[in-house]
Amino acid sequence: MATENNVQLVKRLYDAMARGDMVAVLALMSDDVTVVVPGPAGLGAGGTWHGHEGVQQCFRKLRELQRNERLEIEDFVAEADRVVVLLHVAATVLSTGKMFESDIIHFFTVKDGKIVSLRDFFDTAAVVEATRS
Repeated sequence: MATENNVQLVKRLYDAMARGDMVAVLALMSDDVTVVVPGPAGLGAGGTWHGHEGVQQCFRKLRELQRNERLEIEDFVAEADRVVVLLHVAATVLSTGKMFESDIIHFFTVKDGKIVSLRDFFDTAAVVEATRS
């Protein structure tokens, strides 16, 4: 039952993100949440973000970098306090107008009904290439 609740929590997060509802996004995350986004320093949201303020900065940087043209959630895998989501994105880098596509893996940890960590894995080379003029 807890595993299914965790999957539903993550699905609610994606719904809130799709609506651009940061209040709802933050309500689903612990106060001390950690978000890790790979990539070279200065590339979009690359870095480690802490707490609600960090999440807001991370999402702001992501919106400044790209516009998602298509985001497909393909699968959820869950066990105990972990939820792994396989996604696929096609996006446009705003500064260059170039598109890129990547499979994405989001690795969530849930504790006491809140998301306490999110680790993001994607094709950073595709993003870097799309940022080049």
